[in-house]
Amino acid sequence: MDIKVLRNFVEIVESGSLTAASKKLFIAQPALSNQLKTLEKEMNALLIERNSRHQKLTDAGVLFYERAKSIILLENSMAKEISDFENGDSGILKIATIPSGAISMLDSIIPRFTEKYPKVKFEFYEKESDSILQLLEDGTVDIGIIRTPCRITPEMDAFYISDEKLVCAYRSDIFSLPGKNGEIDLADLGDFPIVIIHRYEEMFRALCEEKSFVPNIRNVNQQVTINLKWAEAGLGVAIVPESTLSFCAHPLEYKRFKGVDFSTKRAILTMKNNYISRATKNFLALCKETL
Repeated sequence: MDIKVLRNFVEIVESGSLTAASKKLFIAQPALSNQLKTLEKEMNALLIERNSRHQKLTDAGVLFYERAKSIILLENSMAKEISDFENGDSGILKIATIPSGAISMLDSIIPRFTEKYPKVKFEFYEKESDSILQLLEDGTVDIGIIRTPCRITPEMDAFYISDEKLVCAYRSDIFSLPGKNGEIDLADLGDFPIVIIHRYEEMFRALCEEKSFVPNIRNVNQQVTINLKWAEAGLGVAIVPESTLSFCAHPLEYKRFKGVDFSTKRAILTMKNNYISRATKNFLALCKETL
């Protein structure tokens, strides 16, 4: 059934007569009358009782009028929603992020974005980088926020935010690390027990090999937060990005590494061949403008 026929029927009812409706709709009265007859035949019911002086909705007509109004409102709402979606004014933005990425994005990006696009909703997934890549490849999320090093493929678009130094964080009442001016020579880690995540282990071991010593790695795991808990408990020296120290319940001392390029980058990823909504494009544009 043509939505225009429903609109015309509603106008006939609300105008009070075929004559008045035909003037508003710019449709000849005989044509509008024939349209109504065709509609009643299609519905197999008399919808409007009419004579030369007045018209009145039948019981079937009342029901049809209510349903027609609902359909028209839904059609108008749907058109508006599609328009908003196409313009990036609404929709759901699905983002998988490392925990530290979630905090920084919420602080610097989300308030500005939601102020500009208040109808856009968010779904956040806090994962480690390798899991984020899988969610991105599966199409579960629109955007991934990760830390390097990790497996970024040619099918991914990457926007790198910044370099961040990895530091060694520790309890100063348990471990007395050497060094000056907040820095330590890698080789001076000596036999201190190290806790580190898998993603940094290979790079760390390679740097230690260049310095001709084998590190005392006590714990290797998947999550920076676990390393920080170990460091807080005094079980080892944690190798972590400097910004993650804000996760600590109890402050830790930390030192940067002297004379070595031991750093990580945060990156915002999308899949090149996946559909990218206007809301996603707007979010990425704001990230590139702000970060």
